[in-house]
Amino acid sequence: ETEREKVPDEAVTSKFVNHMREVASSGTLGEKLCVLVVAEWSYLTWGEKVLSFTNRDVSFTTWEWVDLHSGEYFSGVVAYLRGLLDEEGTLIDEEGRKKCKDAFLRTVQLEEEFFEMAYAT
Repeated sequence: ETEREKVPDEAVTSKFVNHMREVASSGTLGEKLCVLVVAEWSYLTWGEKVLSFTNRDVSFTTWEWVDLHSGEYFSGVVAYLRGLLDEEGTLIDEEGRKKCKDAFLRTVQLEEEFFEMAYAT
């Protein structure tokens, strides 16, 4: 058993993983893009916000995570994903838009729950 396997997931983490797996296995392209855009755009916003005061004397994992989710390159990745989602939005019908909206809002809800949990501890 690895060290990671010994650490239980927070409830919101399990909910988010299940949401991502469900969308990955049975969601439309639009739904998948919604999940990616919300997750990555949230992390870009967070990474840019904490970049200037990230302590590089502590865990490599901490500042590496901030560096990964900030900067020009990652901003470009998020812009690319947003562009794909915008394009997909022009190609889908009302039912597809509703599915996308539902996936988007569920992902936002889970991201909010995650950050609330993370900053509460």
